[in-house]
Amino acid sequence: MANVPRDLLDRIRDLERQVRELAGRSQTRPAMNQVVKGDLRVGEGGAFGVYPPGNRTAIFATGFWGGTEYGMAIRRLDGSLALSVRNGTDDKLPQPLRLHDSRGVEIWSDDVKSGGMARPFLGLLPPQNTNPASWPRTTESGWTVVARSFNVTYHPRIRLYMDTDAPSGTAGQVRVRLDGTDWGPTVAAGTAYDFTGPTRAGVEGLVELRVEARRTSGSGAVAACPVMLYGCMS
Repeated sequence: MANVPRDLLDRIRDLERQVRELAGRSQTRPAMNQVVKGDLRVGEGGAFGVYPPGNRTAIFATGFWGGTEYGMAIRRLDGSLALSVRNGTDDKLPQPLRLHDSRGVEIWSDDVKSGGMARPFLGLLPPQNTNPASWPRTTESGWTVVARSFNVTYHPRIRLYMDTDAPSGTAGQVRVRLDGTDWGPTVAAGTAYDFTGPTRAGVEGLVELRVEARRTSGSGAVAACPVMLYGCMS
């Protein structure tokens, strides 16, 4: 057998080493169903969708929506729309965020014209009688319930603002109790009660608010009139 030049053997060994390195790298590359570094970009009018088996409707879709609009939609497994960010009809306005129930009814959306919430329409407290003579009142010297309400809570805290009154020559106090526990300050009759505090009831908890008053001197009545009550964030 003819002698093989040493430099040629070295070259063969180098080639073998490089082949082994390439083979090793091919086994350690990221899986084709993963994005390890960088962004997954869909452009040029494309879209990204997630489809359940046997269903032609994507339960998650984002990207090109038609015309010049790009949007997003999340659907339930039955195909009904649950959440969307798209215009649909008027592409001159910012895209609203919409939440739908299982029947397709829009139950929540933001107001893209003025900000805030578009749906649902929330009830507000109607104007109250400003004549203290018509307010809930008591002439008792002990704490007496003059008003109460039950509320379902969706916020961790609530705020209550209340006017109180006592005629000249009469003194008294007003307090609020939440589920039988003192809630906020005790105020002198004739001053405003304004307190924001925790509900301690959790989401969809039921709380009872009681307004209690008592007369400490004089012969008139101590009265109170809640004029504002709403839930708020922590």
